[in-house]
Amino acid sequence: MVKVRKLGYSETKKLRQTIKRRDIKNFQPVTKLFSLIRLVFVDLNCQTQRDKDMKWQLIWVYLLAALTTVAHPGIGIVQNSKGEIFYTDTERIWKVSPDGNSKTLVVPNVHTHELYMDAQDNLYGEHLWYEGETTNKWGHYVWKYDARGKFSKVRPAAEGFLRNYSFVRDTAGCMYWLVSSKNGSDWMKMSPNQKIEWLATVPTKDVRSQFCGKDGTFYYVDDNDLCKIVGNKARVVALDLDGITGEDPKRKPNNSIYGVWDDPVGNVYIAVTSKKMVKKVTCDGRVFVVYKSPFSWMPTGGVVDKKGNLWILETNQLNVVRVVKS
Repeated sequence: MVKVRKLGYSETKKLRQTIKRRDIKNFQPVTKLFSLIRLVFVDLNCQTQRDKDMKWQLIWVYLLAALTTVAHPGIGIVQNSKGEIFYTDTERIWKVSPDGNSKTLVVPNVHTHELYMDAQDNLYGEHLWYEGETTNKWGHYVWKYDARGKFSKVRPAAEGFLRNYSFVRDTAGCMYWLVSSKNGSDWMKMSPNQKIEWLATVPTKDVRSQFCGKDGTFYYVDDNDLCKIVGNKARVVALDLDGITGEDPKRKPNNSIYGVWDDPVGNVYIAVTSKKMVKKVTCDGRVFVVYKSPFSWMPTGGVVDKKGNLWILETNQLNVVRVVKS
């Protein structure tokens, strides 16, 4: 016999609060899932209180796993000239002391995924919001937190998503990004004086994370292969970083890999979130696992400080974010 009942008020409230903390780029599928869960769920006709408790634990595990699947965690973690670490938890920006013993809230109330720190210790990010199903509109602005601690908007609030702008930049402040085109992806550049130019068209399948190394090399993840552009031509650096050979039609959307970063000597690091590990690709192309997240945690980004220490940005199914010094 199957019993059907509505979720209670406290259960509904907790679900709604959890959903609101998730990434809003996939908001509508999550709200549809929430609506279905709220209307009805199946009681497995448990005979004992222990069975009921176990059932509820399983329900919450599956619900949180489902929410995590569609969530887009932050990848932004950077270092300034003083050795201080800045990172996003998608709701605010934190500053961590060089020794890792203390942290300070520096920018509240910003839904930010990526961060960029310039040579003058100015920090940049985007605030993105969704107005709700009534208007079904999105909005954004680009903010700056300067070396003196002053917050300002460098791009005013506007409707829609951020376009023709990137937090992937070289040491001169030039922005780079890939945009889907007829023959793959167009590699674009914007100079500090706001001049946009096309650099090349490269063949791509499923472009994800993008990164500009300290030496100016532009890297990108394409179907979980690490690639770079050399002389306006695409080159594969490392294949199948997620351990899956070739394209996986079941992997939609592709959230296997998030942050990409480098160290002072040119090694590249990749947060293979689906495998709960960070991989290092050396300058000569060798690939190593250099970090594994503990149970319930998964890496989304990282940075190597001036002393060579590896800092990992991690999140879990409850959308808790932390930074660990490896």
